[in-house]
This record gives sequence, structure tokens and C-alpha cells, in this order.
Amino acid sequence: MDGYFSLARLLLILTLLVSVVTSDDVIVETSYGKLRGTLTNGVNAFLGIPYAKPPIGKLRWQRPQPPLPWRPSILNATSLQPGCPQHGCLSTNPAMVCPKQFSESCLFMNIWSPQNATSLPVMVYIHGGNFVHLSASSPIYQGADFARKGSVVLVTFDYRLGVLGFLYTGTAPEDAEGNYGIRDQRLALTWVQQNIKYFGGDPTRVTLFGQSAGGQSIPIHMMSSDARSLFRSVIIESAPFDIPFKSPTEALYLAGTIVAYLNCTDTQDDYMTCLRSKTADEIADAQLKSRAKPTSLKILEFFEPLGPFVDGDIVPMEPIAAIYKNKLQIMPVMIGTVSEEARIFVYEAWGKPVSFEEYVAVLFATYPRHVSDMLAQYPGTVPDNRDELTSLGTDFIFTCATRNMSRVLVQHMTPVHVYVFDHAFSFPGWGNFTYCEGHVCHGEEIAFVFHSADRSGFNFTPDEETLSASMIAYWTNFAYTGDPNTGLHKVPLAWPKYDDSYREMLLKTPQNSITTNYLKDTCDFWDTLGYSA
Repeated sequence: MDGYFSLARLLLILTLLVSVVTSDDVIVETSYGKLRGTLTNGVNAFLGIPYAKPPIGKLRWQRPQPPLPWRPSILNATSLQPGCPQHGCLSTNPAMVCPKQFSESCLFMNIWSPQNATSLPVMVYIHGGNFVHLSASSPIYQGADFARKGSVVLVTFDYRLGVLGFLYTGTAPEDAEGNYGIRDQRLALTWVQQNIKYFGGDPTRVTLFGQSAGGQSIPIHMMSSDARSLFRSVIIESAPFDIPFKSPTEALYLAGTIVAYLNCTDTQDDYMTCLRSKTADEIADAQLKSRAKPTSLKILEFFEPLGPFVDGDIVPMEPIAAIYKNKLQIMPVMIGTVSEEARIFVYEAWGKPVSFEEYVAVLFATYPRHVSDMLAQYPGTVPDNRDELTSLGTDFIFTCATRNMSRVLVQHMTPVHVYVFDHAFSFPGWGNFTYCEGHVCHGEEIAFVFHSADRSGFNFTPDEETLSASMIAYWTNFAYTGDPNTGLHKVPLAWPKYDDSYREMLLKTPQNSITTNYLKDTCDFWDTLGYSA
């Protein structure tokens, strides 16, 4: 009998313990209804919040619509939702970047906020992936540590990718007007303005930041007259400024190849109905096949075959043109690149050594009027020119284009801080992409910004912990004040503005440093050639 009561006491204690754990649920009221999140280690997490109706059925290739209210129910926001449909996230890809599931119903956001947050700065992140890959649910973007260490409210979200996000078939009412992924981003920013106060965020202090395609997206939103009502500062990481957006003609040509692969000829009276009858997998397969048919001879198109096109509306012009013409809303800008941006693209495109003859052919395809000049700057090697292509691509598409854009922004009275990230993982974070081991590939800084390597089973060294801590301090100080040096956090090294002295922050181990006129001679060369191939 005593044993029975002992067992009963044990069960009661366990029940109470379980109730303590479940009492860490957090409920917030939004304009659409109540959400249930979780509190863990001082951070509230609300995962998988619908910010739009599912873009399926008749809503495929339609502008995103706000979600329907779910009140009086309480919506569980306790688990990550599937990423948008895509090809290329395989078991061979780095574990940090691949979402676990995919679904066409993917317009969800995630919010992390410190416990008891009140009117904190908000940081909204747009993920990269060439406008065809990745997801806010990827392990590398998990933001609990960032929110806790930085004392900010962090928002990540998914947006439609590839054909589902960017198909353009014409201007008739029944056509797909394209740029849906950009419109998804804009709706997510609007949702934040309407609801972030319920999560302890200040809607008047929103910083928009993003990497790669996410960084490319930011100038698009900065062109809008609504920009200053949606965010007040931006951080642009590794934006490939020199990769051109498509023209309407090029976007239509690409749509024609996709329609043909899906057996929905554009001469049909109702080819959009045919397209909407296809599964997401069928569309993804057609997208993959269409990559082999570029819309022009621009070799840079191979690096970003799908994405925004200049529609004169939500994408009024190319970001690089908008910067030159002073068409962006003026606000503080933090911008930078990593030291070997193009390596992952070059080694993915050419799986075997590139001969000198092939190398010269690439130069002709890239900049036919200046091949001799480029050979003088990048003379090539025998027997493999992939490293030379890496240097050329990094300098032309990323580093020097970013330097040029930064200088133009400064001329337009924009406060600018520039960085170069130059640290390679100490751990095998690139998986089967072994060509990035020991190198600083595109996207390498992200795990340090979010302090997220442990989400994929990796651990930082003490020096890497220090580097990550400094980056979180700089990034979140910028959200507080528009200056990475001032805010809530003490920083180990003052980061000068990018002005006539052209000083940049070099982010690396064992400690950060200030460099002046990074790659001056190389970037002077590209400034002379210009950034329109």
C-alpha cells in the first residue's frame, strides 16, 4: 500500500512538472486572432504564423492576400512550417541550409522576441537562395540566440520562389503578372507593421536585412514611396548587384519555355487553367529543365535564371540603376560581402577543371569588348582556371560592385557602413560542397550573424564565438540607432563610416580590424570597365 501511495506521489509530481513545462506556452492577441507560442531560455518563439492566404488553387499566380482571421480559436504557432517548393535541396547539400519539408502553402513567418519585450527594435530578415532555393525554416536562420543576445525582435518569413513566385506570361487580366515573391515580401512587411507591437516590437524601428537574393530584394523595397513607413534602416549582405533582372521580353521568353515543358502551349485559350492544374513537383521539374535555355547570351543569367523582372510597378527599375539615379529612400545602410563569394557558384557550374580555352570563352561571354583587359587583370592558369574565375566573379559581381554602390550612396548623403567577412568555418559545415572547406564561400557569414551553427550539430571555437558575438552586437546596435557602434551593446572595435577615407570593417578571427580601400587596384579596374556587361 505504501508503494502504491509512493507511486501516486511520483505520478503527481511528474504531472506537475509537465504542467510547468506546458505553462511556458505564451499567448498573444493579433489583429487576426490569438497565437500560441513557446517560451524557452528567455525567448518567446512564434513559428509558422500565416501572413497570407495559402497561394494555392485559384490563388496560384495571384497577388498575396491577407489571411482570414482565425478567432475565436487559438492558432498554434509552435513549429516551423514547410518551405516553398524548390529543387536542389538534397541530402548532399549542407545540412544548415535545407528545410525539412516543402509545400505550396508556404507563406508563413517566424517571430522571436525576448521575454517581457516592450517596444524593442525589430529586425526583418529576407532569406537568399537565387530566388529559387532555401527557406526561413532552414536551420541556419533559427533566431532564438540572435533575439536573446541582441535584445531585438526578429522576424523571418518565406516567400514564393522560382516559377511559382516569378512567372510572367503577359499583361492580360488572366495572365500571371510575375514578381509574386516580391509582393509576398511587401505583404510580410505590412503584416509586421500591423502586428509586431503584440510581440514587444516597435513598428517605427524596423530594420530590413537580407543576404544574396534577400539583399537584392532590399533596394526594390527602398524604391517604394512606402518604404519609410515599413522600415527605417537596411543591412544588405552579399547582394550580387551585377546580376541583371530580366526585361519583360526576357521574362516572357522564359515563360514560353516553361509553358512548353508543361504541355500548356501559349496558343491555348486557357493556358493558365492548364498551368494551375499542374502539381508543384511538375512545375519544379519544368523550372529545372528551363535553366538549360537562357533567355539571352548573358552568362550571369546562369547564376540567377529565375527571379524578379523590371515591370515598372513593384520593380520599377534595376537596383543598380536606382542607386545611380538616386531613386532609393535615404536611410542608414550597412552593406558588405564575403571574401570568396563566387567560389560556390563557379565550382557548382564547373565540376571539372576549366582549361585556358574554356576560360577565355567565358570572358568573351561575360565582357566581349574587354577580353584583353580582363586577361591582363586575370591572366589565367594551366591546367585549371576555376580559382581565377572565382576571383573574377567575386570582384565583378560582388566586392567591387558593392564598393561602387556604396560610394554612390555616400554621394547621395546616405550613411553607409561597409564590411568584408573573411573567416572560413572551423567545422565541416559545407557537407559535400568540399570545395568550400577552408574557404570563405557565399553565405558563410550567416551562421555567425544568427549564432546558429549548433542547429546543425556544429560548434564554434572560442574565436568564432567572439566573432559571432561582435557581429550580433554590430547588427543589433544598427537596429537600435542606425549606427553599428552605438546602441545597447558595447563593441570591441569602432566601425568607421564609409566616407572619403573608404574604411571597411574586416570581420575575421582572431579579431576584427579596419582595412582601407579593400582591393583598391582591382576595384578601380572594374570601375573603369563599368558594371553593365
